[in-house]
Amino acid sequence: MEERVKRLREWIRPEVRSLQPYTPEPIGPGIRLDANESPFDMPKVLKEAIWEAFSTQTWNRYPDTECLAVRQAMAKQEKVEVNQILFGNGSDEIIRDLLVCYGGPGTKTVFPTPTFSMYRLLTIALGGTPVGIRLQEDWLLDMPAMMREINAENTRLVFISSPNNPTGNVFAVERILEIIRATDRLVVVDEAYRMFSNQSMVPYLPEFPNLAVLCTYSKAMSAAGVRIGYLLGHPDVVETLNRVRLPYNMDAFAQQVAITAIRNNDLWQKNARKIIQERERLSAALAKCSGVIVYPSQANFILVRVSEAERIKGQLAKNNIAVRGFSRTEGLGECLRITIGLPEENEACIKQFTAAVSAQKG
Repeated sequence: MEERVKRLREWIRPEVRSLQPYTPEPIGPGIRLDANESPFDMPKVLKEAIWEAFSTQTWNRYPDTECLAVRQAMAKQEKVEVNQILFGNGSDEIIRDLLVCYGGPGTKTVFPTPTFSMYRLLTIALGGTPVGIRLQEDWLLDMPAMMREINAENTRLVFISSPNNPTGNVFAVERILEIIRATDRLVVVDEAYRMFSNQSMVPYLPEFPNLAVLCTYSKAMSAAGVRIGYLLGHPDVVETLNRVRLPYNMDAFAQQVAITAIRNNDLWQKNARKIIQERERLSAALAKCSGVIVYPSQANFILVRVSEAERIKGQLAKNNIAVRGFSRTEGLGECLRITIGLPEENEACIKQFTAAVSAQKG
């Protein structure tokens, strides 16, 4: 038995053998400020409407593999054509499909770093080489280094998360356009947190066929538990991705959730404004703590740098508050990422965080 297990391990592709799985923080404390989810659940009235519509469908038949009704609704909202939209089982699936189509052995994927870890992980898993370009001290793009690597011979794909996770900042539109204009590679701007920011690259899609924008329902639209993501891009890019997209990747329930959410976009905008207000309140309160740096954010989280970050994270956990630690990530020493919660959750975080910081000086 052990010998067979040993042999099976030998057959694993070398790239995969070296990888560590993506591991979110374990579910534990009751106040979850560690996963960048919306603090607002889907309203009960919408849940009931979704379930009523879903329960009348036939479950023995495959769902619409083209997600046509959802794409038609999204096209009106985003002011694009239907053939410019592709839906996926979360934006992670679309990132993988992009790398299947444009990446692979012998290619490079370029992205600023620190950023969302799946760009690196999936590039390696598919045999490519990830090239992370360190952000400058103020989290700005290192444009000379970006340009050099983007135009390298084997580069095929560029990912730019804006607002960036975990730093929270947006990159200037002018800098992103400078990158797009300078290359014929596909530049994917991941706008998972755009509803909490003041900018988007979607208006530039008609001008640049090598621009694509990634979006998700997991943040502002209260649907992290359902897994819905979508890409907006040139019809040729969407058609290419459809060649490798798994059939029926969006089940009937997810499609019903998606179309209901689109029809209630005003609700998500309202919730986003509440989260932005709480973000500013939480940022201002934590910035009052001696020795704490709170970085400006246009996402639904803030990044803070504080001495003994892991101890403070542990102290928060003892008080039923979970935050995400990044101290082991290059460039993020002594950093914690705190998702914006409900007002009472943020108040609890302020109280316990302030006490933990004060304790280290006592």
